[in-house]
Amino acid sequence: MKQLIIISVILFAVISACTSLTLQPANFAWPLESALPVDDDGNVLEKRYSLEFNTKAMFLEEFKDSLAFMNRKIRLIRDNQGFYFITASSFKNVYVFRTDEGKMMLDTKIFISEFGLQSPAFNQRDPYIELVDGKNKMNLTNKGVEGGTE
Repeated sequence: MKQLIIISVILFAVISACTSLTLQPANFAWPLESALPVDDDGNVLEKRYSLEFNTKAMFLEEFKDSLAFMNRKIRLIRDNQGFYFITASSFKNVYVFRTDEGKMMLDTKIFISEFGLQSPAFNQRDPYIELVDGKNKMNLTNKGVEGGTE
């Protein structure tokens, strides 16, 4: 009987060591968007959230121009699931990124307008990210546009 208890304790310890610790629920949302200038190397830095990344590939994707990032400003917000939503004036799309071992990976590219955004802004509207461009508003998730536009 004593051996059975010892074996059970050891088996429990081994199984417990193999499971990962989970802290939930968790909310990763940023309450306010950040408007970040792009530097001469294509980098943006958000000191408040300790975030820095290079935007060159995103501007190349959007405009097919390797220097399109020059003298630009991006709009950035993070939803409650941890996805980053990024756009800028003249963009036709909103780019949704997730993090992966020291890099940001494109999760979804959401087409917004053939004519490009004029003055985009993001708002946190849990469970959505609201994109406002002038009088136009739409709710976004990492999957795309939810519902209709106003």
